[in-house]
Amino acid sequence: MSGTVEVPEANNSKISTHEVLLQVKALQEIRKSLRKTTFNMKTPLTAAKDVEGLKKECQDDDKKETWFRKSKKQTFFSGDTRKHYFTNFMSELLGTALLMFLGCMGCAPQADNPPASHYLPSLSFGLVVLLIIQIFGHISGAHLNPAVTLSTVIFKMLSPAMGAVYIMAQFLGATFGFALLKVLMPQEWVVPGFCATKPHAKSTAMQSLAIETIITCVLILVCCGVWDKRNAHKQDSTPARFGFIIAAIAMVAGPITGASMNTARSFAPAVLEGDYSNQWIYWLGPTVGAIIGCGLYSVLFAYEEEKVEAIETELEEVSHMVTEKP
Repeated sequence: MSGTVEVPEANNSKISTHEVLLQVKALQEIRKSLRKTTFNMKTPLTAAKDVEGLKKECQDDDKKETWFRKSKKQTFFSGDTRKHYFTNFMSELLGTALLMFLGCMGCAPQADNPPASHYLPSLSFGLVVLLIIQIFGHISGAHLNPAVTLSTVIFKMLSPAMGAVYIMAQFLGATFGFALLKVLMPQEWVVPGFCATKPHAKSTAMQSLAIETIITCVLILVCCGVWDKRNAHKQDSTPARFGFIIAAIAMVAGPITGASMNTARSFAPAVLEGDYSNQWIYWLGPTVGAIIGCGLYSVLFAYEEEKVEAIETELEEVSHMVTEKP
């Protein structure tokens, strides 16, 4: 289907209502196929209002912010002010610190209780992610994860400079949050390897790397679905959904690799415990998984933004002609 519709010359003083309705219907069919939206035709007297409403809907879809990111106009190089850098830096730093502080608190092996199964830590991390997104999602997007930030840079939702600020904040925040937890917890609970991500003894390094890559790829595919403009009207419960998605992935993959999906989350316990064994798995796996996830979504599910923009321009032209006085 073509992405263009012929519009009568602007200097025509009179345009029949039937002609306008045909043009609007054609634009509606094209836009519906691209964005899967609906457009209800009304009487000729309200045709102009329908065009205006559809044009406004297009503009609102483009400007609407998702919980995961700010609008593009605020995140390109031209919008990166000093205050914007600092605000996002602090948001990611505090968010990742809370992730490690509260999430790892749920992993604490209490001396007077038997060790909890991996289901409790998995659910703890998922619910903590939900909490953090609710607090910081509208500020920086609450990435909390270098793999997520890398994906936003790949999709040009963040500038490379802002992406570097995010990643720096995530590593610092994770280290600070875990260090604070170690200070405040009873020392008999802080056993060696506490809250560290390590491959299972029966899992080879390559198997663990493959699993970390795949589960991170799944995580990024979820993020891509959230960022997609076609999903902009389904964001109300995204923090809850995302928290339970994290918990679900951690429950199934946790016993094998620790289900990190997050280099900063694995780095903090390693650097504070001085144990860097198998750390390369948690650096390489999430990075490769993020790149693969972005590539898969772009190739399989992306739509042509240029066609959508062309249709919006034509909608504006038709709207002006409909409302123009003879």
